[in-house]
This record gives sequence, C-alpha cells and structure tokens, in this order.
Amino acid sequence: MPVKKTAVTLQVTNEAEARELREAWQEIVAGKKLARTEALEHAVEAVMERAQAALEIIETAIREHPTTGQAGRLVRLLAGLYNGSDYPFDLTDLRALDTRLANACLDYLNYDRLGKREVHHHLSGGDSQLNRWIKDYGIESALRLDDSQAEAFARLPEQTGRDRHGLLREAIDDLLDKYRRKASGPKR
Repeated sequence: MPVKKTAVTLQVTNEAEARELREAWQEIVAGKKLARTEALEHAVEAVMERAQAALEIIETAIREHPTTGQAGRLVRLLAGLYNGSDYPFDLTDLRALDTRLANACLDYLNYDRLGKREVHHHLSGGDSQLNRWIKDYGIESALRLDDSQAEAFARLPEQTGRDRHGLLREAIDDLLDKYRRKASGPKR
C-alpha cells in the first residue's frame, strides 16, 4: 500500500516563532531534542524578540491613541516597570486592554523578569520619552513614609486595637481639617 503524502503550510510572524517551529518539527520528525543549554538560549532569544515586538506595539498604541484609557494604562505599566516602588501598577488594569495590547504587555513582562535591561533603554525615546509620558498622563509617584514613620505606624494597630486603614483615614482627615481651617482664616 503506497504511503499517502500530506503537505502542510504554516505561517509565522517573526524569527522567534520560526525557530520554535523548526525545533518542534525536528523533535517530532527526527526525535532530535536540543541540549538543555541550547534550548534555554533559544528560549531567551525568543523571549527577547517577542518583547521587542511587544514594546513596539505598546509605544505605537500610546502615540497613535494618546487620549484613550488604554494609552494611560500602558504608560502606567511602563512607569511601573521603570520604577515600581514610585509607580506601582495594578495588574487588574491589564483586563481593560484589548487582547493584542494585553498580550504585548505580558510578552514584555516576560522579558522584564529576566532583568537584562531596564525598560527605558528599550523605548525609542529613552527615559526622556517615558518621563514625558509620565508627566503628560499625570502619573504621580506613590506617597511613602520614612523608616521611622513606617515603624511607628506599624505598631499603632496593636497599641490602639484599631485597623490600620481606619487609623490612616483618621490621620488624613485630621490633616485635611487642619489645612482647611488654616485656609479659611481666623474666625471673628
């Protein structure tokens, strides 16, 4: 009985996908597996290539649609990658992005976890572009306590028997009241 031949055509969008496809094909057909170090090297290269494409998608979205909520979320993500302690990023914001942008963010995050190079070094406009976006989108750095304030505040719930969120709200309300009274001037 003659062997029936089948032709298959696959299309990939970049060199990383082509390499992954070749390696998978070699493993399936020839039973050839890459050595672990070679496989890891190719995996890192693939992650880096996807990250570069992802960052181009992110930058293009910010530039071409600057007034959208998606652009603001993308800038907040980049700011968080740039300096997460100053610009914390809520990962649930990724849910509000369209699929293409969310996947681009995940691809870049996958690269960023390698700690190879900071995000601003990959942006076409560098850190000046990122800082301009942070300013343009009104992204403020997070408020922080100094070490002694943080230690004292951490002890308050145990000392007072109260919830730290309630204590913080009370302290902020007191501060706001103090400055409202100062702004309104002395009573006659």
